[in-house]
Amino acid sequence: MEARLSDANFFWNRDRSFNLIKQINKLKKVVFYENLGSVYDKTQRLRKMAYFISDQLNINKEKLEIASSVSKSDLVSDLVSEFPELQGEMGKYFALNQGFEQDVSNAISEHYLPTGNSSSIPKKPISYSLSILDKLDNLVGFYLINEKPTSSKDPFALRRSAIGLLRTIIENNLVIKLSDLIDYFTRIYLEQGVKEKNPQSKKELIIFLRERMKNILKEKRIRTDIIEASISSHTNDNFLELYKKTLIMNKFISKELGKNAVSTYKRASSILEQEKLKSKDGPDAVLFKEEEEKELFERINVIRKAFTIKEDRKNYEEHLKLLSDTKLSTDKFFEKVKVNDENNDLKNNRLELLQILCSTFNTFVDFSKLEGS
Repeated sequence: MEARLSDANFFWNRDRSFNLIKQINKLKKVVFYENLGSVYDKTQRLRKMAYFISDQLNINKEKLEIASSVSKSDLVSDLVSEFPELQGEMGKYFALNQGFEQDVSNAISEHYLPTGNSSSIPKKPISYSLSILDKLDNLVGFYLINEKPTSSKDPFALRRSAIGLLRTIIENNLVIKLSDLIDYFTRIYLEQGVKEKNPQSKKELIIFLRERMKNILKEKRIRTDIIEASISSHTNDNFLELYKKTLIMNKFISKELGKNAVSTYKRASSILEQEKLKSKDGPDAVLFKEEEEKELFERINVIRKAFTIKEDRKNYEEHLKLLSDTKLSTDKFFEKVKVNDENNDLKNNRLELLQILCSTFNTFVDFSKLEGS
């Protein structure tokens, strides 16, 4: 033990004097992966990507660029070579010793978090931004060269990277345009000379992230049908939205709010299943003959408008309440309006109305996959 501590002290006294910025060039000799270049190439990608993500998350661009540039510099130190488990941790102390700001120094160690499914995540802006970039860089790169996980093998720990990425986004309540970041990373990889072997890499990566979301949601003990309903309706890259919707649906599925929404959808969808709707252009308001038709149409438009507000103003419990409250309008509609009217134009128009009702519900979650309370 004394010998090991003596070695550590020797390496510390020597390594701390080596300027982290000047060490960056040495990373050119450290291979990241044979088809993805060196660790130096990786730090350059992270530095360039700091520009894009800092705009999205409204954080200090200069600090993130500095942290990105020196994030791997401790890899070429004798101390980390001798004690690999100190990767990142020693970079933090080297940075502090050399006068780097605290949040920049912390990011050098914290961007490796989380290290497992239950470990802590980075909570400070520079740290979580760098963590997101580091993990996304791994995912984009390996998918680009078609080195994807299989059912039995995951040699590059991409599942862990994906779950860590998603947890960092969700637990920090971040709205982030992952699709854009994937595009930017891909462009930089190609500019660095990486050969693309998987033209479907972006599409497959988004699907892969959705699958990892299932694991996160299962750990929250959310019902399987609710998870499937949420994942099925998720067509964008906003995983925070997916997470919040799923939690709200799980919370209220057995309460009046959820029961009303589910029963309203099921009643309308059962009629649509019986009738084969040929046209799906949406209802024509001119053909509405009953006040209940007009009221239901107006109600649907109110919901659709509420669903389009900016992300930072969205309240998913209020969204579910809007869906739930539609039961009043649909009950009156089914009581007063004859859907299967002898007039085919009126019949089809009313079916179109029910169709947009169901499609509006399905933008929240896919109600067809819910089993009720």
